[in-house]
Amino acid sequence: MTKFDVTIRRFDPAQDPASGQELVLPVDSPDEEHAIASTLANAASWPGKVADGQPLPVAFMAVRVEWR
Repeated sequence: MTKFDVTIRRFDPAQDPASGQELVLPVDSPDEEHAIASTLANAASWPGKVADGQPLPVAFMAVRVEWR
């Protein structure tokens, strides 16, 4: 397994992705593609934000992957 830092961006899909928050997550994976896929899958399971009892829309995108 190789150690990677995967940077993802969490953002409101109704807005520009650049308006989102970047998060760097460490992951051990066999290759870059798997590191990105598993990180995005894990991010999708995070609890979302809620306003007035309604879930707010959220999207994720991979920004970069680097060896660590």
